[in-house]
Amino acid sequence: MTHRTAAVIGGIGRALIAMGMLTLAFAGFQLWGTGLQETRAQDSLETDFEEQLASIQALTEELDEPDPDAPTTTTPATDDAEPANADSAESADSDNPVIADAGPVNDIDPALVALLTADQGAVMGNINIPAIDMSRHIVEGVARPDLRKGPGHYSTSPLPGQPGNAAIAGHRTTYGSPFGDLDLLEPGDEILVTTLQGNFVYEVMPQINDEGEEVGHFIVSPSQVEILQDFGDNRLTLTACHPKYSARQRIVVTALLVEEPAPLLPTTVPEIVAASDDAGPIDELALDEGNVIGIGENALDEALGWNYAERTPTILWALVTALVAAVAIGLGRMWKRWPSYILATPGFLVALFVCFSHLDRLLPAL
Repeated sequence: MTHRTAAVIGGIGRALIAMGMLTLAFAGFQLWGTGLQETRAQDSLETDFEEQLASIQALTEELDEPDPDAPTTTTPATDDAEPANADSAESADSDNPVIADAGPVNDIDPALVALLTADQGAVMGNINIPAIDMSRHIVEGVARPDLRKGPGHYSTSPLPGQPGNAAIAGHRTTYGSPFGDLDLLEPGDEILVTTLQGNFVYEVMPQINDEGEEVGHFIVSPSQVEILQDFGDNRLTLTACHPKYSARQRIVVTALLVEEPAPLLPTTVPEIVAASDDAGPIDELALDEGNVIGIGENALDEALGWNYAERTPTILWALVTALVAAVAIGLGRMWKRWPSYILATPGFLVALFVCFSHLDRLLPAL
């Protein structure tokens, strides 16, 4: 073997080793680096949610809203009955500032309605699933920036705790993987949700898998957006990618509200038609625009599929990263190798981090 051939083979080998190391680095970025970003976002969401609860509590006391711990069913008035709003300020619970059956929505003060309505990308509640030891704050919306903060609420669905089918999407393997263990849920497991309207308890609904076993989840294709429609009950629908490390399908968990729902607010009423009584099983429901009004055909995929808008910045930052590495190598040959590498390392890591961030947004969000 000639010296030139050996040099070429050695160069190819070093390039392959470098590519392998970069691949491992990107895998680590997706599994752990994105988790750190989600943790910081969750800390910020927690602060925002506490501030919102405090604002609602203050306004509730000012408006002398009914007792938040009052039962969520209405009973006929009697001569001995006390006024519904008696001593509400003293008995208000800061975690449940707004009574679930606060009466007709038109009776709620407009200022309170405004506080109860979350903006796109803002925190709108908390979800806690004891069976899989998961607790996260929820943001309004399921766009990519939203899901990087935590589970996101489908804006075309009612808010959790309200009548109808409230739907939430979340990552399964990246950005803290809040829905990583949805497949471990069993029928009857509790899902606890706190919104600005109060605390609500759901129980996982049973599903039958291909082996005839009763489980707590089912699998659909990304095109089966009919799972987000109204089925005539008060349910919570959780969605995530399936299988893990793939966006080929979606895992779905549905849970039934075990108490009376909170009222729909004027700004959160989705335009969704209830499923017909003679509809077949979930996987046989027709994907008909008239059957799922208000839900786009890509509702399950628009936030989780490929994002080709990130191709150009990914390529540009990859070139910047390669340029920094090339400059470091060239400088090392002309001057001193390790001092050159040390000087170039901060710039290389910054460029690599930005490149990885764009590449992560380009790829399907798992």
